[in-house]
Amino acid sequence: MNDPLFTRLHILTLTATLAVICVFVTFPGLDLTITRLFYAGAGQFLLDGNALAIGLNDTLRIGLTVGFVAVFLTLLLWRFLRITPASGIGNWSFAAVNFLLGPGLIVNGILKARVGRARPAHLAEFGGDKHFTPMLEISDQCARNCSFSSGEVAQTATFVFVALALLWPHLSPRKRWIGGIAGAALTGLSMVLRIGLGRHFMSDALTSVALSALVALATYRLCKVAQERPKLTPAALKCDLKATGTALRHAFHGRRPCDPCFGPGDGKADNLAPRDCERNIVERLDSAERR
Repeated sequence: MNDPLFTRLHILTLTATLAVICVFVTFPGLDLTITRLFYAGAGQFLLDGNALAIGLNDTLRIGLTVGFVAVFLTLLLWRFLRITPASGIGNWSFAAVNFLLGPGLIVNGILKARVGRARPAHLAEFGGDKHFTPMLEISDQCARNCSFSSGEVAQTATFVFVALALLWPHLSPRKRWIGGIAGAALTGLSMVLRIGLGRHFMSDALTSVALSALVALATYRLCKVAQERPKLTPAALKCDLKATGTALRHAFHGRRPCDPCFGPGDGKADNLAPRDCERNIVERLDSAERR
């Protein structure tokens, strides 16, 4: 499928990723220079002990983690209840796969566990006892939960990219600008928090943003987001909520889990509007009760 915007985003993301790599590999000291801007001296960073900064950092990390877990558990629940969500299974799968692959597997599962780059706060330059490691170099300065790359920034960037990708066709041009600016501000806030707390270098944060964008682009077509995201409407979400609640009540009463919206083999899966879906829920479950 020819999609000029998708192609331009691919080119832009790859170009930006290569630019980040080239700059920080060519000028490794740039990481230390930027980090010194956030260093207060005596082993302390500017945001150390700042209740607002720590609260914002924890809110982003915990909130996004809980949100991802909720999406993942919802998908498992729908699978168990044999529900095909009216809001589009591809949309929810897109969100889950992005969090699993980006912040989960690539950043925390591989990079942070294997690269061995010490965090800024642990370096001799900032009151610690570890040595600085340039970007992309494997080191023995950290054993686990290391600096490269940033898990929190990857979470935030993934949330922004997924949200914009799913909501884009539902937004007016003005709201698209607002959404883009808000997403960039939220990602930038996460980056500043992690650098200001002495937890990451600038290259760690930018690498996480680039990886999150690449994962989103790679899974966009895999999950058929272009076809699925028009289904993501308030009416469809209401239908899914009602279908899930009704199916759970019947499951707890010992009845076989079924697909309240779209039963197997009825040929209606792609043709029901949310209001028709709700009517279908009642008809199917009433029929099941009579049997």
